[in-house]
Amino acid sequence: MHCWAEDNTLQNQAESSAENPVLRMAVVSDNPELARQLNLGLECCLLNYQEKARYHFRQSLAADDACVMAHVGMLMVHPSGSPEYKEQLQALNALLDTVMLTPVEEWYLSTFLQYIAGDLQGTAAAFKKRAEVYRRDTMAACWDILLNHYAAEQGGNIVSRANHLLQNHPDNPFALFCRALLDEYSSSPTVEALQAAQKAAESLPGNPVLHLLYGHLLRRSGRLEEAISQYRAARMAAANELEFINPADAVTCHISSLAEASSCWQAGRRIDALRLSFELSKQVNDGAGEGDILMHWEGRTLPLRLLVLQPTAPSGAAINAAAKACNAPVGTPVRHIQDCLVAAIQTRSLAESKRLSTATQTLLKAEQHFSELYKLSDDMNRAGGLRLTCYNRALQACQGAILRARIALYADSKDIWQTHLDELLSKPEARFLPPVLPEFNKP
Repeated sequence: MHCWAEDNTLQNQAESSAENPVLRMAVVSDNPELARQLNLGLECCLLNYQEKARYHFRQSLAADDACVMAHVGMLMVHPSGSPEYKEQLQALNALLDTVMLTPVEEWYLSTFLQYIAGDLQGTAAAFKKRAEVYRRDTMAACWDILLNHYAAEQGGNIVSRANHLLQNHPDNPFALFCRALLDEYSSSPTVEALQAAQKAAESLPGNPVLHLLYGHLLRRSGRLEEAISQYRAARMAAANELEFINPADAVTCHISSLAEASSCWQAGRRIDALRLSFELSKQVNDGAGEGDILMHWEGRTLPLRLLVLQPTAPSGAAINAAAKACNAPVGTPVRHIQDCLVAAIQTRSLAESKRLSTATQTLLKAEQHFSELYKLSDDMNRAGGLRLTCYNRALQACQGAILRARIALYADSKDIWQTHLDELLSKPEARFLPPVLPEFNKP
């Protein structure tokens, strides 16, 4: 029988997550490797480092395939339609018929199954309540802050809970991560969040997600060169772990590369940014892995999206090179993105050269491709997961490109379109790392 301890207190001193878990839940088993691998997997889930979590949950099953929570962990990190998900669900159902569970284990089992079912709000509320009742269950406290942040809890209460957790465990990287995460999309991250992110990254320097979060906060604080350094550290750390995971699922590595290229562009290092973006566009593989999906949507289109951000209209040669790097098959959603971005960029070039009639016709082509892309909303919502995240980001990028084209073309209404662009840019980006919930029971 595998029991979850009531007392899940955090360790006073952080240990390398590559070897030993920092957050620990006691598991009764004849094999001590089970508890180590299971807790490492749960830590990776907290960070939403899904590809590494899969590795650790596979290792925990290798240590003891009768562990209920190891099977639950596998369900947490695989899409519901995948063969792996179906296999683990069948194994879990068979196991539940024969295993006696403690009340604590029953609670975690039912709550994580609620999470697997896609009920983010309900799971967040459950962890918040448990953290309030069981004050020493710090695993629950971390999940409380994490999930309620993703569920968009407003106000200072969640910050207060994160500060309280950090006050009790000032050196723990997961408590630090929870506090820093609350400022993830702030236009001006607080000093406290920056310090927490820096300390978390220094505590576990081999964990790419912590470097990635610190990079995001630095970037939003205007410290672009430092952000680039953190993104590069995240990319290198994730690349070093590819031997443990399936490269097709190397999402964290790709996200770090995308962020590094975008930050180089924002810092004025456009040659470096384009070089990185063209390298990424060459890494596209046909496949169903999350890394494949990310690079198909983001890696292909990054050179074009960077050209959209250029203050002046790019040259025809640059546009053609970026389109060639995308090279999406005709009729696919990504081809609509490609054609929309190309037409929007070309509109700006034509408008600047006063070829207004041709520019108007080209803008109409961009709007038509955007309309075709938008028609896919229902299909993408049903698909869910990372594909939906990439689709939402593509809509935002195409809409921004069209608004920039209208600003260049329609001088009389320039201020109106600029207002719309400012509103679009003020919206948070579609999230990559916060949990891509399974598509459980979706029509």
